[in-house]
Amino acid sequence: MENKIKEWLTNLGMKVWTPDGAKEYFHVSVAPPQGAPVVDVIKPTNMTNFYIVGMGIAVHQSHQDMLRKMSTSSRKAFIDEIKYFLIEMELDVAFLPAGQEIPQLINVSKVVYQDGLKANRFLDVYYTVRNGGTYVIMRFLDSFGSTGQSAPDTKYG
Repeated sequence: MENKIKEWLTNLGMKVWTPDGAKEYFHVSVAPPQGAPVVDVIKPTNMTNFYIVGMGIAVHQSHQDMLRKMSTSSRKAFIDEIKYFLIEMELDVAFLPAGQEIPQLINVSKVVYQDGLKANRFLDVYYTVRNGGTYVIMRFLDSFGSTGQSAPDTKYG
């Protein structure tokens, strides 16, 4: 199945690679030709019967600073809007570090089971995660402006 997943993604013109330091049984990072956003596909062990499709969005320091300047209620409303929108997309979302008012990383993911997995189902999950992660990036850019980076920093985990 891992070879099929790589094939499905490369057939779409995606760049697929194993990230340095990956310790999972299967872990590839995937990006379109322009290089971003990056989505990871992970199968933790050879006995695991599912894949985690995820995208980690690092919140730029300047955006963290702008969140700090917001009133507590405005900041909570901003974060809650992102959180609930992603949940409506049927995505898992984690704000890291956990329990902090200002996230440094927002992790968007979805699990897809291996049994009977076909290209359309896998790609539906892949693009749902990518769209959710892109939504997070756009919300920050629309609210706080560009950070001057050429591409957003996206890392899973």
